[in-house]
Amino acid sequence: MKKILVIILLNVAYTVCQAQIPVPKVDSKTASASVLKGFTKPPAIGNVGSTTTGIVDMLGSKLSLPDAQKPKLTEAVSGFLKNKQSIAGLADTNPTSYLSKFGPMQKGLFDKMKGIMGASSFTKFLGLKPTGSSIGSSALSNLFF
Repeated sequence: MKKILVIILLNVAYTVCQAQIPVPKVDSKTASASVLKGFTKPPAIGNVGSTTTGIVDMLGSKLSLPDAQKPKLTEAVSGFLKNKQSIAGLADTNPTSYLSKFGPMQKGLFDKMKGIMGASSFTKFLGLKPTGSSIGSSALSNLFF
């Protein structure tokens, strides 16, 4: 009987001690702010066809891509922009969700582009990433943000 009483008392003492350990609180604003640090709102895509053409023409001239690569590049960019357009509203309402969906889409596009244009041209492409005030005015912003 004494053993059962000791076990019950130890169990109660353990439960009381566990209840006293503070659980760290996660402030949703702080948590999302750390995820969104450096978030750049994506530019409006507009017409997918004309945006795709503008991007492919720009890449063709700046990277000296052969005409044989342009159809595959057009297909990859167009598919990406269509998918991105379907999640674009999340950038305003839920940036965290936007980023979680945009990241894998962008990685898929970049993997395709690297395969189409080759590693050296792809490295040059990454150097064309718009910064500062050119983010809103460059068609390439649609691929990076």
